[in-house]
Amino acid sequence: MCRYMRFAVLGALCLASTSLVTPAAAQYAAAGVGAAAAPTAPAAEGDYAPKGLPLGGFRLFPSLQLGANYDDNIYRTDTNAKDSFYFLEQPAFILQSQWGLHKLDLFGSLGSYQYASYSHENHTDWSAGGDGRLDILRGIDLTGGGSYATLHEARTSPDQPFAASTPTQYRLSKANAAFEYHPYHFGFTVGGTYMHYDYSATSLIGLPPVDNTDRNRDEYTGYVKASYEFSPGYAMFVQANERDVQYAAALDRNGLHRDNHGYSVNGGLEMALTDLITGQIYGGYLNEHYTAPLKTVSGFNFGADVDWTPTPLWTFHLTASRLLNGTTIDNASAEDDQSVRLAADYKFRRDVTIQAFGGYTDSNFNGSPRHDKYTSAGVNLNYYLTRSVSAQLGYAYQTRSSSLAGQGFSDNLITLGLNLHL
Repeated sequence: MCRYMRFAVLGALCLASTSLVTPAAAQYAAAGVGAAAAPTAPAAEGDYAPKGLPLGGFRLFPSLQLGANYDDNIYRTDTNAKDSFYFLEQPAFILQSQWGLHKLDLFGSLGSYQYASYSHENHTDWSAGGDGRLDILRGIDLTGGGSYATLHEARTSPDQPFAASTPTQYRLSKANAAFEYHPYHFGFTVGGTYMHYDYSATSLIGLPPVDNTDRNRDEYTGYVKASYEFSPGYAMFVQANERDVQYAAALDRNGLHRDNHGYSVNGGLEMALTDLITGQIYGGYLNEHYTAPLKTVSGFNFGADVDWTPTPLWTFHLTASRLLNGTTIDNASAEDDQSVRLAADYKFRRDVTIQAFGGYTDSNFNGSPRHDKYTSAGVNLNYYLTRSVSAQLGYAYQTRSSSLAGQGFSDNLITLGLNLHL
């Protein structure tokens, strides 16, 4: 499929470039799966929901997160763990159109990390982009989006060397477009996504830097989706995805050719029953072909992203996925992550919310003896001081067990934050 599908995806993206997002194959994701993270505060609602600032036909929603954090294993090592306090400043904005027809949203964020004890861990991430919808006719839409980000690889990434003096920086460019036809109960969507990864060299302690050109790649995904609303708020769907991945280097650092292509077919249920239950759940089959001696990855595919609010006080969240991530680990076709996460929000008072979560990820490196398992849990308290200001106290725990000696770790993270929004 390779060349023709790339042309088709790029053609669709060009067609939608005037409308700045429709997700494509959910079984593929960016690098860094398995990274530890503190639980985030549940979205503000009711009296505490952001009001925004009117700007002509738009409304601006600015926000700022300030955090003081303590991490007892910043390098995610099995032994000789190093701890440090670090500070985080994260300003962000969303600019939303308020039009009756069409839609255009612009967004951006910046995250600056400063470590008290290990300044070489200091780094700044940022991202910016937009998405939108062009209403052509009743029931016919053209959607699309694009973004660019400068990020740093998590210390939990198996491709991040333990001897790295600083986290590896990479740039991620994304674009997506889709044509949607949804008359009455039926819906039909055809679209595509494009992702480009560009890695900087990894600086090592006392050694020459590692060239990461062999990790740079382009990922093209095309998809077709058909849905039918069989009852108000419930729709079943079938989606077929096809993907092609092209690496910048013909051979990686281990002499392996890593270009790959594959497909998946999924069927599932979408739910939008007022505020009681929203989201989707699906299952299917995936097949990703790699050049020998790398092994083909295939089998059952699944995903879920469901929110359930049985009472005004409780909200439950379920997320699950099977994700194939690119890797340069010798003999491994891909980092095959199968994950599930459960979370619950409880409104202790109108201005106080408690959130708890637990998660598990089985990370299999197909063709390699390495097999990792991640377990995570945490709790978060969010207290609204005013309509626009909230304080946050959180704790997160993560552990990794590995079939390779010395690759496991455990980590405790405590966060104290102040969140501001308008």
